[in-house]
Amino acid sequence: MSLSNLRHRRAAYLASFLNLFLGGAILTGFAALYETGSAPGVSKDDRSALQTTALVIGGWGALIIAFGTAATLSLTVQQREKEIALLKAAGALPRQIRRMIMVETAILLVAAAIPAVPAGLGVGHGMLAMLKSSHQVSHGVDFKFGATTLTMGLGDIVVAALVAAVATGRRAAKQSTAASLVAAATEDAGMSRKRKIGAVVLILLGLDDAVMTATLMKNEGYDTMEIAGQACILTGIGLALLAPVLIRITAAALGPLMRRSGGYLAEAELRRHSRPAAGVLMPVILFVSLANGALYEQFIQDDANRALHTVVTADDKGVQTLSFLVTGMIALFAAVVVANIAVSSTLHRRREFGQRRLIGVTPGEVRRALSWETCAILVAGLVFGTLAALVGVIPFSYARTGDFLPDQGLGVFLAVGAGIIVLTFAACLGAARRAMRVSALAAING
Repeated sequence: MSLSNLRHRRAAYLASFLNLFLGGAILTGFAALYETGSAPGVSKDDRSALQTTALVIGGWGALIIAFGTAATLSLTVQQREKEIALLKAAGALPRQIRRMIMVETAILLVAAAIPAVPAGLGVGHGMLAMLKSSHQVSHGVDFKFGATTLTMGLGDIVVAALVAAVATGRRAAKQSTAASLVAAATEDAGMSRKRKIGAVVLILLGLDDAVMTATLMKNEGYDTMEIAGQACILTGIGLALLAPVLIRITAAALGPLMRRSGGYLAEAELRRHSRPAAGVLMPVILFVSLANGALYEQFIQDDANRALHTVVTADDKGVQTLSFLVTGMIALFAAVVVANIAVSSTLHRRREFGQRRLIGVTPGEVRRALSWETCAILVAGLVFGTLAALVGVIPFSYARTGDFLPDQGLGVFLAVGAGIIVLTFAACLGAARRAMRVSALAAING
């Protein structure tokens, strides 16, 4: 059953595989830095530089990668609610449903781990070479890649995937057959109480870090930047968990504009069936909040050092390199998650697109409606992702310069926004074009 399901859900499982592979490669590469720093004969300064870099990525990076992995695996189960409901109606027990999801996740983990190990080896070598070239680590330090690296790197991604599989498996197994069929038919975007509570707690923790940044941590050097970064990440994850509500709010706000511009189908879709859009919105919020927060904070720090004529030390260069490494690697992962979920969600709607075409909607009108849906997702992602970034950027700017608004202007925001707009539109419209290559009848029966 599991292998058959893997073949029939290729887009969703390919998305999960790619996320597991990339997450495993990133975490394994940085875990190798930790093992390299732990080797005998490594100086105290080199050990500190290597292990700090590894632990920052292994901490916040693992959390973000785990969130993206869980979101993608949850999507694969959501897309199969009708199938799971029919299995229950045929007599499948809850434990069999849970076991099926766990087995499929285990297959994906094994498949992703095989290429992730050599890819992680390359990432680790590259990061060590970068640290050596910036004179943060001595050239004589030898690269290590062994059992510790594999345990730390792959262990994080395995735990994230299995926790996601257990959570989604329990939810799928606990629902009654009737409730599963209704959810599959309506794509209800209702959220559990635990999810709402978790989102509120994360946002409050992010706001608490923001207050600490502007008050208690105001003169604590680079520790201030770390707390400000936590504020962006925690708030971003909290808002991402509220994606179903946020997409409906955005649809209501853009509704009049959509109706005047021929986007009435998109408005109706977002209001009634917002869960697919919410799945794409989650990584968009995370990408925008992380990239804007980390980049603005680093540029604020650099400008503050120049304004105060501060001598740039090796530690300063190390923090700057680390900041850009964290931003680059995790933003890359978030971008891949955005593309994967966008493609998988759009391809999953092949049957819906076929039904629209049968009642007289042209392929151009289908693409226009999808473009409006994508616009709503991007507006929500840019607005709420930027709000999450500002939770860290504003107090950090005040702590370092005395001004709440940074002097760096909109350049970073526009660059991040342009990147996510191009990526999301390309993924959604490219997948839609592929989904509509077949005839409407074939799409419905396929």
